[in-house]
Amino acid sequence: MKKKLLCALLLCFALILLSACASPTAVKVGGNKVDASEFAYYLNYNRLNLDARNWGTLVLNETQLLEQARAKSLEQIVTAEIVRIKCAELGLKLTKEMKTEIEEDKAELVDSFGGLAGYLDYLNENALTDRLYIKLQENSCYYSMLHEHVAADPANGVYTDQELRQYFSWSFGRIKYIRFSAIDEQGAQLTDDQLAALKQKAEDVYLSIKSGSVSFDHALAQNNDDNYMSANPTGLIVNIAEGTTNAYIKDAFTLENGEITGVLTYPEGYYIVQRLAVDAGYFDENREQIAHMAADWAFNNLIEKTKGQLNISQSSVCNKINFSNLKDYVK
Repeated sequence: MKKKLLCALLLCFALILLSACASPTAVKVGGNKVDASEFAYYLNYNRLNLDARNWGTLVLNETQLLEQARAKSLEQIVTAEIVRIKCAELGLKLTKEMKTEIEEDKAELVDSFGGLAGYLDYLNENALTDRLYIKLQENSCYYSMLHEHVAADPANGVYTDQELRQYFSWSFGRIKYIRFSAIDEQGAQLTDDQLAALKQKAEDVYLSIKSGSVSFDHALAQNNDDNYMSANPTGLIVNIAEGTTNAYIKDAFTLENGEITGVLTYPEGYYIVQRLAVDAGYFDENREQIAHMAADWAFNNLIEKTKGQLNISQSSVCNKINFSNLKDYVK
């Protein structure tokens, strides 16, 4: 027993020493301050998780990746701090059971790495500090508590059958699209001459659909170069309320059912998009999933509304941290 107690005390002492160095403030969200060490962690996390291609089409250079990673890091930090702020306002606190579970999970993690040295290697590899590891576990609990609160409060969300059906009617749609990719097999942009020829081809296809000489489905089968769309010829059921970054989905929701766009130009190529009605019975068959999405939508609305009510700022240190030096800021 004494040996275990001594090991625990040594672990705590070592982690205190590792966390003793001050880290400058990087982001302020209302009265909450987030240090540069935390920003560096998120930047590293997004460096590892952001795909080098823009939705599988456009290869990004190092500068573009860094810009996207910084923007994503700021978004994640702001959301996490707003969740903590709202939980504090609502009196949603970590329970004794939650705290115990966090402690036990950490102890298991330390054991899984063979002790303190392995755990510290894990922290270093992931640009983490011990205090941030604990904070991230707490954030998960706060997120769950706030989401459950929103889902149970009629003032925040979509709850009656009529409200849920209304949410479904404006947020769900079925779309088909024909893509003419402006990116070659190596991920490079086509030349200007190639793009001009490709756009003309897309215009010709659109005119043939509009004139009725070919159906949309036939044109899709003959011209589409997107494997995902080709694998789902009946169309994709999408939810605009989830917050999509795909511009063609957003544009599709400006259409009436059955309507077809002209040729749309995006960085990854040219699109012809058709919006269709969602098949009858989809709502009843997927009601539980739709209700969960509605709760997510209400939760996200609360976060966005709160953003507009808080002072949010970032310091110059955020622009100093990059992929090469980020571990220098992990203190």
